[in-house]
Amino acid sequence: VSHDFQSPLMNIQGYADLLKTVEGEEERIEYAEVIERETKRLSNLTKQLLLLTSLDQEAYPLKVTDYSLDEQLKAVIRKYRWRMDEVGIELSYKIPAATIRADEELLENVWENLLTNAIKYNREDGTIGITLEQDGKTRVIISDTGTGIPEDEMSQVFDKFYRVDDSRTKEGTGLGLSIVRQIISLHGGEVAIESELGKGTRFIITLPSKEN
Repeated sequence: VSHDFQSPLMNIQGYADLLKTVEGEEERIEYAEVIERETKRLSNLTKQLLLLTSLDQEAYPLKVTDYSLDEQLKAVIRKYRWRMDEVGIELSYKIPAATIRADEELLENVWENLLTNAIKYNREDGTIGITLEQDGKTRVIISDTGTGIPEDEMSQVFDKFYRVDDSRTKEGTGLGLSIVRQIISLHGGEVAIESELGKGTRFIITLPSKEN
């Protein structure tokens, strides 16, 4: 935790000092953008850490309601569509109407974490697929054509602060997948992962039916 907070704080301090002396407007804007980016990184880290701590301590009260899972998934897609368009990622999805009984706010965290990972670790002009299935249980499958995960590291990706390749994940917190697993576990569900290095990754989220 200390390391992950120190890095952006040092960048903010360093570029803030540079802003005091820089004269060129172009450099001033560049330094301000770094500070803004690192501030957002700290904010995201803080929010994810607080959520994970609450989940770990079982202090997060589940707010279970019946809601439209298909509409939630489509809303998350709309939220991040611009990022996919920016790097030329093609999205395909099959999301039929589906109602689920769950904590809507917590599950939104799951879909956002998985979709942003699929974007971040994809290749330019790659693809992302999202499928929703209901057959007694509810399954959401999110796949990408990205870098994939080495087989010997598959069991570690859900560990707190674990990064497959630290040099490629400066934007990440290393907490997203741990949060995903905790939330799905709280709902009595399961997370499965399939990945092939250099070809891509699939996350399969299985949740119990409404009646359960």
